[in-house]
Amino acid sequence: MQKRKEDRVFKHYFIMYFFVLLIPMIICCTYYSYMFFVINEDDISSRKNDLVHAAARFDAVASETVRLADSLVSKAEVNKFKNMTDVMAYPNTYKINELQTSLPDLYHDNQEMYNYFIFFDNSEVVINKSIVYTYEQFYTLYMSRKDVGSFENWKTELAREGRHYGFLPLQEYDMHKTRTSKPVDKLLAYTRPISVFDGAETAYVYIFLDDDVIDSNMPVPEKNSILTIQDFAGNLLYCKDESGLGNYNEELITLLEGLDEKQSFAQKKVKLQGIKYMLISYKSEASGLRYSYLVPNNIINDRLMDCISMLVLFIIVGVIADVVLSYYISKKNATPINDMLNKMSIKTEDLEGHDTVISSIVNTVNDLVENNTDLSNAINMQKPYLKTAFVNRLLFSDFQNEKEITGMADYLKWPLEGRVFCVLLFRFHMLIDSLEETEQRFFNTFTASLAELVEKKRPDSLYTDLGEGQFALIMNESGDDPKGIKVKSDELVSYIKLEMPAVMAQKVFVYGGSIEKRADKIVDSYQNASYLCYNEEERNEEHIIWYSKGNNHSIGYPSSDMQVKLTHFVIAGDENGLHDYLQGIVTRFFIETDLPVYLQHVLITDLQIILIRLLEIIKLEDDEYTAYYVQLEKNNNMPVLSQITITLNLFRDICRFMNMQKKMRDGDMIANGIISYIDARYGDPDLSLALLADQFDISQPYLSSLFKQTHGINLSTYIENIRIEKAKDFLKTTDLTINKISEMVGYGSTNSFCRAFKRVTGISTSEYRKS
Repeated sequence: MQKRKEDRVFKHYFIMYFFVLLIPMIICCTYYSYMFFVINEDDISSRKNDLVHAAARFDAVASETVRLADSLVSKAEVNKFKNMTDVMAYPNTYKINELQTSLPDLYHDNQEMYNYFIFFDNSEVVINKSIVYTYEQFYTLYMSRKDVGSFENWKTELAREGRHYGFLPLQEYDMHKTRTSKPVDKLLAYTRPISVFDGAETAYVYIFLDDDVIDSNMPVPEKNSILTIQDFAGNLLYCKDESGLGNYNEELITLLEGLDEKQSFAQKKVKLQGIKYMLISYKSEASGLRYSYLVPNNIINDRLMDCISMLVLFIIVGVIADVVLSYYISKKNATPINDMLNKMSIKTEDLEGHDTVISSIVNTVNDLVENNTDLSNAINMQKPYLKTAFVNRLLFSDFQNEKEITGMADYLKWPLEGRVFCVLLFRFHMLIDSLEETEQRFFNTFTASLAELVEKKRPDSLYTDLGEGQFALIMNESGDDPKGIKVKSDELVSYIKLEMPAVMAQKVFVYGGSIEKRADKIVDSYQNASYLCYNEEERNEEHIIWYSKGNNHSIGYPSSDMQVKLTHFVIAGDENGLHDYLQGIVTRFFIETDLPVYLQHVLITDLQIILIRLLEIIKLEDDEYTAYYVQLEKNNNMPVLSQITITLNLFRDICRFMNMQKKMRDGDMIANGIISYIDARYGDPDLSLALLADQFDISQPYLSSLFKQTHGINLSTYIENIRIEKAKDFLKTTDLTINKISEMVGYGSTNSFCRAFKRVTGISTSEYRKS
């Protein structure tokens, strides 16, 4: 039977501990399950951000392309040349040289563009900064569309596409060997007709972008993903297909046409050739282009499935650990209880008399007392800390309501009903001018001695050490005789001074606060005692210096840190902070407080003195200084209200001036910060105007304008120059491959790096390394 009791106790303990440990695990698992949705949204959100940053980067390229096209079609030399016919024959050939001289050098303006050409139908010539070809020469010797078939078809397509305004879809072009070793290149063309008065376009601008440039600006495609760019009419301009499923542009276009053009962002699950994708689409307001990213669902869910697997493993391990710990803890805790049950058990043979039963009960009670002694001691050890915290909260008004005070007082057995209270503030003054460490030892000795005497005379009192030789004691006496609290306080102080060493007692001053009938007013008594402590410390002829309503406080006046605060607000250019501080001075000392007139004049004089000192700090022109001094002189004989108004307005003018200076300095700091950021992160392939604007929390147009204004160069040009300079160092001092160097200096592809290097230096990377 006893064995069944022990098993039952163990079983109850095991079940209890099992569920106690299981519930937190269930809560954690529930929260972890919720995190699955957060993780999934985070994966999608990161791809959205990549797409938005890519759109910003390509928008910048598109904007530069449009700007170049606008400059070409608006040139007077181009519009004159389009009306000419036989320009390849003498004496018209000089016109070609004049036109080429006026055309921009693409290598200096924008290195991300592949090239530009101007086609003139009347003369059938193609011209840019460096070449002049007839239409047939350009088709046979320079470059031609792979899908046109013949020269005549090419001319027809040229006239048709040339009248188009905007980007054309990415096409493959035959690049003839006389120009480059790359036989075929994919280019994105931007076309713009050069208008004439009769409405018939006879000249066209073509600007080409290499697909490497587009790839370097778009997000790095994931496995089996698809990246697309569409124009405002929904035409597919660019498609990066990593799925390997073949050409299905018609199905893809149909899918993209279903997007709502009014929404800048779109996100939905789609199915393409039997594969499920997450479609993320973003329409740029700046360019009107729509950027879409199709990511297979299985890629997005990879991290989610890993998390689910980890959760299952965690649950299995957790349940096993729960069972083991519950068994171990139950075994440990059930053993003392089983021992007590054994002691309480009364065997049949022991029931011959009552002595055995009484003895068993006594032993059981003794065991319970022994088992609870540690708990009682632990609770009693915490009471001094609770009393100290309670005293500090009473003195510094840290209680929300009287109910909180009542609860803590009941626990500490400190009576509140029908009582009166006051605070005695003991202050010890040093006998010698000693070192700080020696002074602190005297203070510690004083407070320890004082606490010991208070505990001996009034063991249930509440007191605390305030530091720096100050000690606060809360007197608590019956409210039947309110004056009796002063008598009891005098008796206590007399006892303390008699028991203390005479040398120490002579330097102990005691200040009594106001007598209060409510515990939540103890803070007022403490504040009144503190006022006496700092204003009447020389009166030591009495045991206690008591506060009374007749004590005269000093006339209200701004604190001594008024100059510090005003100087801080003005020098920092903080117009709002200055306004609030000055408004507080006017409200407090001229409206709400009946400040004597002579003190009002003193306050205005102090403000004007602070103003003159500020004028000495800031840098102004001589005539500006004179204007301020003239206003102060006129202000001298005016009424008080006019004087304070003019003086405060002068403060605001100086603060406004300092704020403008601060903004100018901030602009220089931002520009220098951008330089430092670029120099440190030139190897980041995502480094661009959009990224820098995000980092410095300013708009892209402002950043571009600020950089050009402060450094005299375009941001993109500066970034490229830095990268090329770093690449030159690597080519000189290392044996790294060209591919590795291009990655280290921030280029997405080796071809882009090589073209940029040649554009800036005039020679190829291999030639530079050899030289």
